[in-house]
Amino acid sequence: MDKFHVNMIERVKVPPCLPSPKAILQLSSVDNITRCFVNVLLLYDGVSATVSAHPAKTIREALSKVLVYYSPFAGRLRNRENGNLEVECSGEGAVFVEAMADNDLTVLQDLDEFNSSLQQLIFSVPMDTNIEDLHLLSVQVTSFTCGGFVVGISFYHSICDGKGLGLFLKGMSEISRGAFKPSIEPIWNREMVKPEDLMYLQFYHIEVIPRPLKFEKTVQASIVIHFETINCIKRCMMEECKEKFSTFEIVAALVWLARTKSFQIPHSENVKLIFAMDMRTSFDPPLPKGYYGNAVGIAGAIDNVKDLLSGPLLRALIIIQKTIFSLNENFISRKLMKPSTLDVNMKNENVIVLADWRNLGWYETDFGFGNAVNVSPMKEQVENDSSVQSMFALLRSSKNMPNGIKILMFMPASM
Repeated sequence: MDKFHVNMIERVKVPPCLPSPKAILQLSSVDNITRCFVNVLLLYDGVSATVSAHPAKTIREALSKVLVYYSPFAGRLRNRENGNLEVECSGEGAVFVEAMADNDLTVLQDLDEFNSSLQQLIFSVPMDTNIEDLHLLSVQVTSFTCGGFVVGISFYHSICDGKGLGLFLKGMSEISRGAFKPSIEPIWNREMVKPEDLMYLQFYHIEVIPRPLKFEKTVQASIVIHFETINCIKRCMMEECKEKFSTFEIVAALVWLARTKSFQIPHSENVKLIFAMDMRTSFDPPLPKGYYGNAVGIAGAIDNVKDLLSGPLLRALIIIQKTIFSLNENFISRKLMKPSTLDVNMKNENVIVLADWRNLGWYETDFGFGNAVNVSPMKEQVENDSSVQSMFALLRSSKNMPNGIKILMFMPASM
């Protein structure tokens, strides 16, 4: 990816367009452990515009209106005496940035690289900012010379999860196209997720992720798995084994195998695949459609390297499928699972965290200029963090890749 330059035109604080009730809102136990910012880039080519206004003006106005319904995003965090966080709905506002790039969208290619130039497309809060001074949401609209633009979103994960951000973006995009309010009413009600739920959602899988270890340099890799291949595997498994597997299970198994093989992990060791699952429908009663808080469970599939690589694809598929089933069943039955002994002393090379961004509703975000043609993470650049980077893989779609799923991941440079 070639470097490009972005000029900031304006940075302002955007409060809700109507006064919001002052309130102190509690976070759930799951919200309280997701204390980090998530950065997302949404790319628009601008060719399907149905509104005449400039993108930055349209989105800024929609932001001020949607914050009336999502007032926590305009508030600030506060520390409680017990160490938990709460949200003060102060109406101070979210950050909005308008910017202009000196190139066209082709410079971004397919957003396949975690390039340092992309950081210009996100307004990031300095890492040393006091938690009570954090802006919980920032939106940056960067226009490119071709008429396309990028919306850079940075949100604090304690306020919402990926599905929750999808609801927020859906509401904001509906308002930008003329709606009076979001079609799905936002629901806070974090007491619906009880403190004890954290145990049954298996967040211990995150807790056992080891500290960064230094090893050889890694490089970014972009892999495409075509739907034709996925459907072929589905047919074969049904014909040969009478087993039905989902698209996610097949892609996850292929990624797990490829990544394990590429890192040349000793056959005597174990490897772990971690991924989040939306648990909204597993609650009793199910969480309402408008609930935008964190409501995920953490699944962890584990196997011995030799057994995984020497066995058929079916082995990895069954392990992943059983892991998903167990998380759901154990949560519903309130059966507490303890961390496996296989988790002990697991190195970074042996752990992969798989994120699936395809079905969160982000691609369908239309501010009046058509749906996003691409969505990608924007990772903060941290020096010497290749050992952490190597643990993550991302599944995503793209307008340039309608017939398959793209996986972004890190591989050893020596491959």
